[in-house]
Amino acid sequence: MHSSSHPKQFPVQFPTREDGLHILIRISLNNLMTVVRRRCCTYFLYLKLYTFTCYCITSNYILPTMPHREEVEIEFTPDLYPPFPEDIPTVELQTITLSKLLEGDAAEQDRVFDACVGRGFFYLALDGCETGETILNGADQIALTGERIFKLPLEEKMQYKMAKSLFGYKYAGATVTDKSGTPDTAEFFNVGKNDMIVPEDRMGRPWPSAVLDVKPLFDSYVKSAHLVGMTVLAIIADKLGVDPSEFASRHRIEEPSGDHVRITRGPPRATDEMPEIQTPSHTDFGTITILMNWLGGLQVWSRSSRKAQVGELEPDVPGEWLWVRPKGGCAIINLGDAAVKFTNGVVCSGRHRVIPSPGVQGRWPRYSVVYFVRPEDQCLMKRLKGKNIPDSREEDEELTAREWIFRQSMALGTRFDK
Repeated sequence: MHSSSHPKQFPVQFPTREDGLHILIRISLNNLMTVVRRRCCTYFLYLKLYTFTCYCITSNYILPTMPHREEVEIEFTPDLYPPFPEDIPTVELQTITLSKLLEGDAAEQDRVFDACVGRGFFYLALDGCETGETILNGADQIALTGERIFKLPLEEKMQYKMAKSLFGYKYAGATVTDKSGTPDTAEFFNVGKNDMIVPEDRMGRPWPSAVLDVKPLFDSYVKSAHLVGMTVLAIIADKLGVDPSEFASRHRIEEPSGDHVRITRGPPRATDEMPEIQTPSHTDFGTITILMNWLGGLQVWSRSSRKAQVGELEPDVPGEWLWVRPKGGCAIINLGDAAVKFTNGVVCSGRHRVIPSPGVQGRWPRYSVVYFVRPEDQCLMKRLKGKNIPDSREEDEELTAREWIFRQSMALGTRFDK
């Protein structure tokens, strides 16, 4: 446990691309020795840093680069975070093992479906398979990439703003958190799926060098996270008597969609109280969400929603906010409104929000990495047909997924033109 009441930041030198992999090794070891000298870290930290270095080398990745070798302060230091408090109300979530799902384990598939029908949230243990390890290891490096982006001058970040687009930079305060118009306190950067899985000359928009320098990382992360989402959807389809192609044909990875990697930074808590909201109360707009986080802050409403509502900043059913404890080696999976729409309310879209981390954890900036699996832009948002999907008493509105997601986002208070 970190003994100081305020987080420490450690200097590290970023390599240029021309420096070679030997510099990456030296950086990791130098950073290790700095931490050891200052914090008496354990052998476990050595092993984790060594494993991370080997992962970067074997995957042909390097740490985010800068034009020159400069000493910078790193604030994303998950090995130094204090533990999550034990004395606050938390939600009980099932832990599903990804490797078992990919092997077709029937009992594990049953547990996934139960979680989707129940609360719409569950932990997903990622170790033991290549797909999970790609997400587990890649999330750390994507968070470091996000830190590099967020440290850019605001004027430079605003060159990539979300102007009539779901992708790019959102500054703190661009979203309202309640009906009084209180601004949010988090900034985030959305990296579009479609640009990351094609060559640079086929990308549809400019990206900061911090993203382009590690584009292969985003490519592998996107493909792995998308596979996780499609695995969950295939299980839902099977249990509901829906042809699996119905979900697959609406979420083809190569087709234009609102899928993206979101890197979020919430500021440290200014006081011991927690009045500020980093991300307001909402249900996700898409189909499946894969979240990686290291500090507390995520809260879920104790009762989940079985109907997709537009622009509701407050829960529509009685209940209370419960903390979601970060769990090492696990992603947090939740279903979104599109899944509710496709199944006519059989599965749940869990209402959630993000506030400053509890206790001493709140004195660290809170980073998270999310991948959103969303329907293709031209997909019509209509109930699917299946023997276990109830008939709808209302006619579906003829909206494409692109129209649906923009309407949901605007209703939540996102401002695209500023």
